[in-house]
Amino acid sequence: MDRNEDFSRWLSLALGLVLAFVWTVRQNQFAAVCNQVRADTLRLHIVAASDTVADQSLKLRVRDAVLQETARLCKNAPNQETAKEILAGNLPQITYTAGRVLSMVGRPMAVKAEMENGYFTTSHYPSVTLPAGSYDALRITLGEGNGHNWWCCLYPALCLSAATAAYAEKSENTVVTAGGFEVRFALVEWWEKLQIKKKK
Repeated sequence: MDRNEDFSRWLSLALGLVLAFVWTVRQNQFAAVCNQVRADTLRLHIVAASDTVADQSLKLRVRDAVLQETARLCKNAPNQETAKEILAGNLPQITYTAGRVLSMVGRPMAVKAEMENGYFTTSHYPSVTLPAGSYDALRITLGEGNGHNWWCCLYPALCLSAATAAYAEKSENTVVTAGGFEVRFALVEWWEKLQIKKKK
């Protein structure tokens, strides 16, 4: 009986170690794909002047105009890096586009357009989830920038239609569009926040 108990304990321990090893390998693979998704994504981040209904409505009108402009500018961009370079070279035009909308509705205010690399929490579209982490983004700040923000993805073009946009690698599309990864996304977000705290 003692031998059987010892064998059962040994077998349980061995199985536990094997499962832990397999889970760790898969989580590392998942994290690697998440890193690739971040590197291949360019986001749009628009910050409203305030949280008044008027300023939040203005933010959305600016969004619509900027999306038309960035879609025109980046329509032939083959990758995220090229799209980022194109937008960085056209910041004055993007600023003008946003400012024109504000002037047209009689609410002229300061507009700042810049490229940034900032942290985003896990983000959910109806059919797409993006992992938490640092992303390159086109950031547009309206006025004092004290209001809630709005975001989407310029590359791939998830802003207009998540159904028609895709990453180059199949594994990336699996991560962002498939369900059942909620626990993994939570672990990735926890890990990214931990890394940020270490850097401070």
